[in-house]
Amino acid sequence: MKRILLLCLVTGWLAGCATPPPEFVAQVTVRHTLASSVAGKQFAFTRQAPQSQSLLDHTAEQQVAQELANAGLVQADNPQRADWLVSLNYGVDNGQIVVTQEPVWGPVGYGVFYNWYSTPTGRVYVPAYYPQTGVVGTQSIQSTVYTRFLTVDISDRQLLEQGRFAKLYEGKALNRSDTQDIDTALPWLTRALFQSFPGFSGTTSTVRLLLPVPH
Repeated sequence: MKRILLLCLVTGWLAGCATPPPEFVAQVTVRHTLASSVAGKQFAFTRQAPQSQSLLDHTAEQQVAQELANAGLVQADNPQRADWLVSLNYGVDNGQIVVTQEPVWGPVGYGVFYNWYSTPTGRVYVPAYYPQTGVVGTQSIQSTVYTRFLTVDISDRQLLEQGRFAKLYEGKALNRSDTQDIDTALPWLTRALFQSFPGFSGTTSTVRLLLPVPH
């Protein structure tokens, strides 16, 4: 019985100490006038001259195009035949200093337990003392948090050519991290933004994506 109880306690302790799987957390904000079904619409990307020769821009467009295709859209061979024009932007800021307070652990006193011994005159209890630890203060920890972002805008091509208001969709995904690396973040920002495309207009939601467990 004691062995079973001990096994249960150890199993519960190990479960409580298990490290949660890593996640990519993004804040996603969308605003649009799109219908719930967008299947069949043709789209093309618009870009500035420097963007047309950027490998990273090309990769980002491919990732966005795949997500749009998953939603039922078709990439047009000729932008002049597209129903919608898609533009995107991405980047990372210079970081923000964040100060947090963490506990400092140290000795806070002693606990006591008793051992008993048999003697000719009877049982004797002998106290034994052990140190106890606890929070004895706090310390300031300073770190830099970077905000990595991806924005995607969709406009009606014909309305745009007519000089009329043409914006159909605005989407933004933000991720806060301790690194400025944007390359590895872009696929996850894209996936988070299009998790439920086009989504509910005028809302901001938190999207959590499981990251691969490093080996």
